[in-house]
Amino acid sequence: MENISKLLGKPVINIYDGNLEGYVKNVLVDANLKKVVWAEIFDDNTQEDTILSFKDIFCLNNDAIMIKNNSGVLIAETVDTLCINPIGYKIYSLDGKYEDKVLDIVFDEKYKITKILLTDNRVLEHENILKIGNGIIIKKENRHVNISAFRPKTMINTAIQTEQTVETLDNKKPLSSNPKKLLATGFEFLIGRKVGQNIYSENKQLIIKKQSKITPHIINLASQNGKLKELTTYSII
Repeated sequence: MENISKLLGKPVINIYDGNLEGYVKNVLVDANLKKVVWAEIFDDNTQEDTILSFKDIFCLNNDAIMIKNNSGVLIAETVDTLCINPIGYKIYSLDGKYEDKVLDIVFDEKYKITKILLTDNRVLEHENILKIGNGIIIKKENRHVNISAFRPKTMINTAIQTEQTVETLDNKKPLSSNPKKLLATGFEFLIGRKVGQNIYSENKQLIIKKQSKITPHIINLASQNGKLKELTTYSII
């Protein structure tokens, strides 16, 4: 048996080449909380995020995660995982009462999730889960609820044209309906600096490793997790 939290920060070592591929910054499970699927890795040398399927792991029970070779280490942006890290998810009853939050996940040698750990050593059983949403788990009640009956009766078409044109004095220019994410305003000065210590999100995911350079991506990630002040405080030239 192994806990997700114990994998965070572990080095990932390539047996064939003898190389350090990076350190585990996050662990992802499937959206139904049935199996551990991916490990997100941060590479100190390239400053890149990569991702590794658990099926490519040779051994993970000791101080490092060992893999046979680097063929399974992929660029994170190229993989659409559709997976989650449920640590920190809040648990509510069907009548809206806050009950607990997820502290850790335990899985077996086949990476199947065996326990969902809550506070005070309590356990959330799979059969008691009604719905898993974005940061929220809704528990079943004693009464039977057919969740499909809650489906909206009228589906609103929210489709937006992918491109529209605007007339200008000179010509027509395309206007994108999906603008790129903007860098958090006022924090551009952090780009290129390093951080003096590891910075984690509230659910213990590594945002940036100590002595790593700050990039626009890291600034946006820190902004999304409410860690811009901490990123600024520990930034060094």
